[in-house]
Amino acid sequence: MNAGIKLESIQFGVTNDKGKDLSRLGADIAETIRLKTQESEKDKGENDEKMMTKIMAKIKRGKKLSSKETTYLKEHNPELYLQYLRIRRMADALESQLKSASSKEEVNDIIMFSMGSISDKDPYKEFIIAALNEVVKEFKNSDAYNMLPSQSEEACDEKKASMDKKQEGDSAEAGEEDDFDPMSWSPLQEIVDSMPTFDSPA
Repeated sequence: MNAGIKLESIQFGVTNDKGKDLSRLGADIAETIRLKTQESEKDKGENDEKMMTKIMAKIKRGKKLSSKETTYLKEHNPELYLQYLRIRRMADALESQLKSASSKEEVNDIIMFSMGSISDKDPYKEFIIAALNEVVKEFKNSDAYNMLPSQSEEACDEKKASMDKKQEGDSAEAGEEDDFDPMSWSPLQEIVDSMPTFDSPA
């Protein structure tokens, strides 16, 4: 194997003029490598900034990150990564509760409770609300939500029983009133009716 590779034969984008000595050529190559490295680092920095901006925008809108974005966040901003995991756990818990709801009324109760349980002092409140809103929006656009009754069966049964009871009461009152004729009533007649009767001898 021929190890005698000539320095002049390596392509670094540096021209090798006849009059240029080897030491000058080496300095030019070193400068070229330094510039290429700087460009690469600058490109990487710009890409990092773009990636972090994209990730932050998705978190602010309550969207889920891709596995690549999650890994990137974990490596470059561990604190935000932990907060993102906490937000996702809250969103997943809400999604699970919504799926087990038996009526649209219960769905609204679950949403109100979840939103109301977020502390005003939580520095990530804005991000949490965005994530929960995203879950709610997706669920309300689903077939599962559209198939739910407006009220739970228990609430419907209670309402029906209450209506039946009211109708029975109205009927009983109406029955009592049917025996009473206000036109034939007089205080004098009431007194006469309450007096004892005597049988007179024949």
